[in-house]
Amino acid sequence: MSTLGYIIAALLGVLLALPVAAQQNGLHVMPTVLMHSDMAALRGFIPAGWRSEGGLIWGDPCNSYGYNINWTAQSPDGGYGVGYFPSLGWGLGEFSNCRQTPFTSLEELLTWEARTIWPDARMIDFRRRPDIVGGQAVPVELVGLGIDMPGLTMQSWLDAGEAMFSFTGSRRQEMRGVIQGSALFRRSVLDPAAPGLMIDPSLFPDLPRPPPPPAQTFLAGSSEWSFVVWAPAGHLDLAASEAIRKSFMPTGEWSDFILQHRAVIDGQNARGVAERAEIRRQTNAEIGNMIVSGYNERMAIQDRTHRETMEAVRGVETYLNTSGQPVQLDYTYRNAWQLSDGTYFLTNDANFNPNATFNMEGSLLQAAP
Repeated sequence: MSTLGYIIAALLGVLLALPVAAQQNGLHVMPTVLMHSDMAALRGFIPAGWRSEGGLIWGDPCNSYGYNINWTAQSPDGGYGVGYFPSLGWGLGEFSNCRQTPFTSLEELLTWEARTIWPDARMIDFRRRPDIVGGQAVPVELVGLGIDMPGLTMQSWLDAGEAMFSFTGSRRQEMRGVIQGSALFRRSVLDPAAPGLMIDPSLFPDLPRPPPPPAQTFLAGSSEWSFVVWAPAGHLDLAASEAIRKSFMPTGEWSDFILQHRAVIDGQNARGVAERAEIRRQTNAEIGNMIVSGYNERMAIQDRTHRETMEAVRGVETYLNTSGQPVQLDYTYRNAWQLSDGTYFLTNDANFNPNATFNMEGSLLQAAP
């Protein structure tokens, strides 16, 4: 992430200003929906009282599928916030329709993203996050996407992590921000002077032999959406931000729509550039499940074994809300309440009383069977 030392503890730490700290170490959240045109795309939770802005967008020239994200949620004074940084593509080729700054490492990518958001950002910590890509060690070389032949070598690798940054806030206060993300990197080296490519000069002694051009290195790659969080220095709540991040899941309608959309784009690419389509298919097969494992989860939501496995991977517990609908909340908090205004409160306090804290009724939710 690393927003994405990915973006640091259990994950991004944000949020909640002083009111949450005063509420018996709990997390008061409300549901929010990120829209893609007129379609609900992602559902999740943000701290109660925050404002949500943006969503998913069409027409990104630097994303091969044409859609991206631009979304933040902030406290009323803007001092605390979370958001998604758009995916990026760099180099020329199937990962990008435009040229952006090439990156050689995840640290370099996250620093560029941080300075895009906070111009004076300075990295103060970095760590890798294997859990972001399914738990395997990172960085990991994708051998199936590599090339090693005379004059041309290509190395592809996947990396994931999070970085913490210091920066100056709008009121000149010292701030902390975390970015978590993952990206696929590719480095290709073309060497016209490599052994096996040059003609034996003894075969043509009378021909002039100009020196071969120097080797060239080409960088390409693409990143996933990065999760970003910020707060005044000393107030970055990593446990709360992790709970916020993990709450966001794609809706079934949007998942089906996007999978069909991507299939159409892939089909068009396959007709035009068969070899690149095969590379994309291999890439999707190798890392797709690690990055977007949630897409197919809803297809087996009634399968308890599957659901509990996914809960363990994502660090959540599934509860039934007061309408009988399943809702996944961070398992860092042992108790989940739904308040009468529709918001939720997560806490480890077994004696929590919604009337005493919020002056309203509430229901203690039960884990789904």
